[in-house]
Amino acid sequence: MDVHAEALDRFHIEWIQDNMPFCAAVMDEPRFRSGNITTAYIKDEFPDGFQGTAPTKQQSTMLTVVAAYVHAVYTQRASQITGRMSPLEDIRSDWIVILGDAYIPVEIKLSDGEASIKIGKKAHTFVTDWTTGKPLVEGVLDGQPIAVKVADRTEGYLIRHRGVRLTALVCTPAVADLHKRLPEKEKPDLSKLIISPMPGLVVSIDVEIGQEVQEGEAVCIVEAMKMQNIIRAEADGTVKAINVGAGDSVAADEIMLEFE
Repeated sequence: MDVHAEALDRFHIEWIQDNMPFCAAVMDEPRFRSGNITTAYIKDEFPDGFQGTAPTKQQSTMLTVVAAYVHAVYTQRASQITGRMSPLEDIRSDWIVILGDAYIPVEIKLSDGEASIKIGKKAHTFVTDWTTGKPLVEGVLDGQPIAVKVADRTEGYLIRHRGVRLTALVCTPAVADLHKRLPEKEKPDLSKLIISPMPGLVVSIDVEIGQEVQEGEAVCIVEAMKMQNIIRAEADGTVKAINVGAGDSVAADEIMLEFE
């Protein structure tokens, strides 16, 4: 099972939705590994759909190491740019990795294809041939092979491993302290929007403008991969706008209906 999960770690697909994170997360799930499952397994374990998984302690260490290493390589590369107006500065070794809600102090020292990374009081060794631009960071962390997907998002790095998907920021201690003071951004209220969960074809719109709908009521059907998916209202409301019709193609996250 671990061999299969590790193989999925090394798949890299961009620009289209895929179920690799779900498949890899399932392979780590205790009940699935036990074999004590039925055809209702997905419904039982993921009643609200697959929303990703929280990192284990081992994954947190792995993602912290990878984020710190990638940032250190980019920083070292930037320091070699010629014709700078500002003087060259010594490459710092102390950083704060912000991983989700965790602020993790690290110290990193780079050498050729290898790094010594200290998290707290524990030192880790990471050996890799990763170079900037590669979407997959493969290497050996403390003697164990790992593979983590990384994408530069200008402000931080999108890091993915199995069912875990996090944005990691690597900051100086001073910037990390300021980051803690930032007010938390409020999540938008999507309860009054019906959003397509996948690319597909609208089979039918089962409501009309002005109609009152109840939470859980079917409002439309979207066909994807030869399967018809019934889309239901997430809250009570009155249909305010219908943006698509039967026969229309929709993209993932496209707003199909609006309530008031």
